[in-house]
Amino acid sequence: MTTDTAAHALAPGYYWYAVDSDPFCVMHVHAHGGASLMGTDDEVSAHDLAALIARGCQIVRIDPPMGAAV
Repeated sequence: MTTDTAAHALAPGYYWYAVDSDPFCVMHVHAHGGASLMGTDDEVSAHDLAALIARGCQIVRIDPPMGAAV
């Protein structure tokens, strides 16, 4: 996957996300801007992630536990 961190403003890390009325799921945003959907081998590009954000996808950052290496 190519690097494209300009497509959206999400920092690398873990996030809860929900589309429409679907239940929240976890995704891992990578340094290259794309994201892996947790529990699957599916990846979305930075542009596809930006499109989800533009259509109103709810995204909440999951902060690492206190004292965890970041």
